Amino acid sequence: MSRQSAVSEQPLASGPQRAAVSRRRSRSRRWWMLIVLALVGVWGGWPRPAQLQSDPTADFYALVNEARLSQDLAPLNRSTLLDQAAQRHANDMAARGRIDSTGSDGSNYRQRIRETGYRAWNEGLMVMEMLWSGSGSAQSALTWFRSDAKQWAPFVDSRYREIGIGYATDTQGVHYMAVDFGARPAVLPVFIDYGAATADSPQVAVRLTNEEAVPLGEGTWMGKAIEVRLSNTPDFGNAPWQPWEPLLPWTLADTKPGEYAVYVEFRDGAQRTAVSQDTIRLTEAGATGPTPAGPGAPVTATTTPTPTSTPTLPPASPSPSVPTPTVVPPTPTFQPSPTPSPAPSPTAGPPPTWTPLPTAQPVAARQVDWPLLVLLGLQGLVLLLGAAAFLRRR
Repeated sequence: MSRQSAVSEQPLASGPQRAAVSRRRSRSRRWWMLIVLALVGVWGGWPRPAQLQSDPTADFYALVNEARLSQDLAPLNRSTLLDQAAQRHANDMAARGRIDSTGSDGSNYRQRIRETGYRAWNEGLMVMEMLWSGSGSAQSALTWFRSDAKQWAPFVDSRYREIGIGYATDTQGVHYMAVDFGARPAVLPVFIDYGAATADSPQVAVRLTNEEAVPLGEGTWMGKAIEVRLSNTPDFGNAPWQPWEPLLPWTLADTKPGEYAVYVEFRDGAQRTAVSQDTIRLTEAGATGPTPAGPGAPVTATTTPTPTSTPTLPPASPSPSVPTPTVVPPTPTFQPSPTPSPAPSPTAGPPPTWTPLPTAQPVAARQVDWPLLVLLGLQGLVLLLGAAAFLRRR
């Protein structure tokens, strides 16, 4: 038989068979398209390390305190209430796509701050808000504020002790930042090692603030402190009073790694008091000096005491669209009452020496949650396998 006839004897695929092959090829194409779409979806929702590590408000807060420390000013404490007011206005500006000191509901910054429950001096007048918008980073915002003396004035005003920062981005990628400042009666923040999160030695330094907004106080609210006492416990025990100084050395309660608190009680010339505290985590043992003989043991500062008179400060200069805060005029200084003699305490060795930190502690970047990322990947794989099984059954 010829080759031609042999070929003609091969069976040809029937119509149903060709349709079946076409359906299998179509399912195969759909299956691969599903895989591609699933991978794109998983990758689109995959957390990026840069996103996890970026926090513009924390970066800006660290830069502000670094700038204040460079000018020998106390750091500002981050207030959750001021954060709420600032974030509310930042979101509002981003939603409208423009910078404006007046909110879309007609509110001004004093009203927004008061509505959070923040009670500043003079019925909420000792507050301020500064605004910025742009496409740059937190450093770009700080550079812009520093470029104008009026815009920069609140950042280096010693009367303010607290700060709140709000940050939002509009649909065009423009960033908006609201920065709120304030000072509350009897709220005098303290900072262990300038607000550092950790320490590698129990020998630390405590940076104190003071009442610069209303130096004479009001009613039962204390004015400018003239003396303080420090303790590792909130009851203070027999901790002695000592003259107020901006920086005091202190020894934590123990040398073992862990979380430790330092309590500070302030007292003004009229015997009115206020208590503040800060905490720090000791990461490793290694004391370089003697441990105080029990909680509240006296520590003598190694620096020369600074005068307690109130310095003359220029009023804070806001941006042109924001009114200047009202400040209580100076009045005669209180005469300090006689200070009671402290109870005798065990004799301790020479006070530890401490070298001030040159700059503020950097904000630690958040680490990538790899277990979470692996879990997301496994979930995507399960979805793919389920879809493949479903298509095969068809």
